[in-house]
This record gives sequence, C-alpha cells and structure tokens, in this order.
Amino acid sequence: MWSLPVSGRSGGDSYQLPETILLEEHCHGLASKERHYRLTALFLATKTTNHPISLEAYTTNIPRTAPSDVLDLEFLVSQSLNFEFTVWHAHRALWGIVLDVQSLQPPTDSAPIPSYPELYEQAIPHIHASRLTDAEFIYTPSQIALAAVALVEPDLASRWMEAKHVALNSKTALLSLQSTVEAIKAMITSSGSPPDVEAVREVDRRLRICKNPEKVVGSKAYLLKKAEEERKADEKRNKKAAEVQKAISDGDPFGESLGDASSGGLGLVDYDDDDDDD
Repeated sequence: MWSLPVSGRSGGDSYQLPETILLEEHCHGLASKERHYRLTALFLATKTTNHPISLEAYTTNIPRTAPSDVLDLEFLVSQSLNFEFTVWHAHRALWGIVLDVQSLQPPTDSAPIPSYPELYEQAIPHIHASRLTDAEFIYTPSQIALAAVALVEPDLASRWMEAKHVALNSKTALLSLQSTVEAIKAMITSSGSPPDVEAVREVDRRLRICKNPEKVVGSKAYLLKKAEEERKADEKRNKKAAEVQKAISDGDPFGESLGDASSGGLGLVDYDDDDDDD
C-alpha cells in the first residue's frame, strides 16, 4: 500500500492508497496513451476531495514518476474535463440507500434490519469490487449501490425495491430494475477481483513499447524533435534580427519626424496663427 502524507494535518496522518489502484491504473491504461494521465487524475482527486498533497510528496511515493510528469498534464486534464471534477460515484448512492432502508418496517418472520453502519460497512467491499469491472460504464451509481446492498441483504433490497415501485404503481419498472440488479451482482461476483500481477506487468511492458518515442526523454526521436524545435526557434530569432537591422540601415527605425516639412511631413500646427486679419 502506498502511504502518501497529507499536508495540513497533524499527527503525521497519511492518505492510504490501496495497491489495487496501481493495478487499475495499468489495466485501464490500455485506454490511454500515457500512464501519467491517470496519475494526474489521481493527483487532482486529492485536491477536489479535500485531501491536499504536495506534488513532491505525491510523486516521491510513486515509482518512476517525476513532478513534471504530473505538472505538465494537470491543466490539460482539467481543461478536458471542463473543470467539472465532481464524480457521483456509487459510494454516495450507497449511503443514501442505507439511510433510506431504515424507514422500512421489518417483517415479523425475519431478522431485524441491521443498523446502517453495519450494512454500509458490509456493502462497501462490493462497491470497491465493482470498480474493477465495467459496471460504472454501463449502469448508474444508484443501481450499483443497490446491487451491493442486495449482495449483503437480498431480502432487504427486494423489499426496498418493491416499496419504491408500489408508490409508482409500475410493475414493469420493478421487473426491469430487478433484472438490472441481478446483472450487476453477477458482474461484481465474477469480475470484481484484482487482476493477476504478472498480467499487469505484461500490460505495462506493452504500453512502454507502444509509447510515442518523441515523448520518451533521451530517445533518438525525442532528441530529433528537440533539435528541430531549436532550429525553428533560431530561424525565427535570426529573421527578426535581420528585419530590425534592415530597418536601422534604411533610416530611423521609428520613422521620419512629423515636423520635418522638407521631407513632406505634416509639420507642427501653429496655434498662435490667427485667421482674423483685424
């Protein structure tokens, strides 16, 4: 587990990052060109969730990462998101559902409803497991949260769904929701486990091979690109210097004096000249 210190907190508290984040980063990295984009997004998340971490402390705890790797992409990622950093994830929805089920009356032939802290703590691992699947790309946060509750207390989840749809008088919607919850439950139980470490290493190796060589510091393509940029910058500077030198050699670089009447200038206006001959 990575332990990232949180600035502004007493007692040496730290922000713990589970190892599964590293695994997720490499596996989902197939959809991105650079692993640094995901690290930049995680750094932005520490800011927007009120867990500020200095850039140096953040990158020090992540192997093969320099502060410039995150800093160079921070504004680009923020701009791509239109500066909308809030994510309505299933954790928030789960908390709302757990609070809402407390209003249900327990049936006489079943065990009492567990207290909401217990139910929440038991359902949280299933929310974490759902993040290792494609559930967030297919279903809404509330549907994923309901499936997590159903994995812990299936009867309670069924009674909650029935209570909500009785008020709406919609049997079709209830059946559709039950089918969706079962599909999410199957996805979490079948795919909600961290990938094999060796598979992650293989993905990382392929990503390094597919990386744009012009962005790899020290590579031939990188050096050629830098040399081309320097050549264009030199040409621009030389062109500007030549234009300035030509202007100086042709005369005053600021132009001719407005008061020079011999050169056809406008001359200065004599405000003392009175048009009245009297």
